[in-house]
Amino acid sequence: MAVGEPVPVYAARSLAGDMVSVGTVEPQPLTLLNVWATWCVPCQKEFPDLEKIHDEYGPRGLRVLGVSIDAASDDDKIREFAKTYGATFPIAHDPFGEIRRIYQSLGIPESYLISRDGKLLYRHPGAFPEGAAAMRVAIEQALPK
Repeated sequence: MAVGEPVPVYAARSLAGDMVSVGTVEPQPLTLLNVWATWCVPCQKEFPDLEKIHDEYGPRGLRVLGVSIDAASDDDKIREFAKTYGATFPIAHDPFGEIRRIYQSLGIPESYLISRDGKLLYRHPGAFPEGAAAMRVAIEQALPK
């Protein structure tokens, strides 16, 4: 999956119980999709930056969407992780790791910035360096001025 290409359609149930999706035919918000797991140390280090990005850019139209690939029995563990790290953005649970197959993930964490019309704008394998500068630049370029 290369920058500029349409992303595959993906949908999962969030921990709140609603369905969340990316890559659909109808316009969606600019989306930062982050694939992670509770046991992943780099994911733990990255989560505060995801929340800061959500707080800073959410009011300007960015949707941050976390997708946990933890085991099927780990909903409570995922909720506790989100609470510990102060995550207020939507989190979906994909216990079978379909997101990794569909998005040809190289590992976790991995993040994808997806345009309103469903195209890949930026892909970052691994945890953001502290402050997430490159992701912030990509977000700034994609948001309306």
